[in-house]
Amino acid sequence: MINKFILISAILLLGIASVAGALYIRENVVKAYKIPAASMEPTLLVGDHILVDRSKAARPPRRGDLIVFKYPEDPSKDFVKRVVAVAGDTVEIKDKILLINGKAVNEPYVVHKEKEIFPATENPRDNLPLLKIAAASFFVMGDNRDRSYDSRFWGTVSKDKIKGTVKSIYWSWDRTTMSVRWDRIGKAVQ
Repeated sequence: MINKFILISAILLLGIASVAGALYIRENVVKAYKIPAASMEPTLLVGDHILVDRSKAARPPRRGDLIVFKYPEDPSKDFVKRVVAVAGDTVEIKDKILLINGKAVNEPYVVHKEKEIFPATENPRDNLPLLKIAAASFFVMGDNRDRSYDSRFWGTVSKDKIKGTVKSIYWSWDRTTMSVRWDRIGKAVQ
């Protein structure tokens, strides 16, 4: 017969190890986030729940990747945006057209919902003067360009503020129709 004390101790140890393992994975390998705002539409919708690769083995972000990072103006908040330029690149926006290293970028995922174009003297949304990206920094923008608060307004994201790269949508809930968006579940994010 196994001593009750040994059995209870073994069960407690197993439980503690399971919780510790789950916490380690959540904080260091994969973490889930919920999308609360429309700045990444149509790629990510309000109500999408995403999985983010936080592993140390993950490659550094590249142009086109979606990343989660500490919001530069309030590090207690996490933001998700698309990397459009990396260290050494130049960024410029002319009448809503993104130029990286002097060349217009084909961005099929981007939407512009407003026809009005603001001059650079009034607002950097549609016209941004030439900017060179510093070492270990990233210029990020939302896919819903006319309704995104991003690097055009508050500058670049430093590498140490990045929490991970978005990989997929694991759940999606449409609160207006009160239904699951089944076609989005398991969808890889690009």
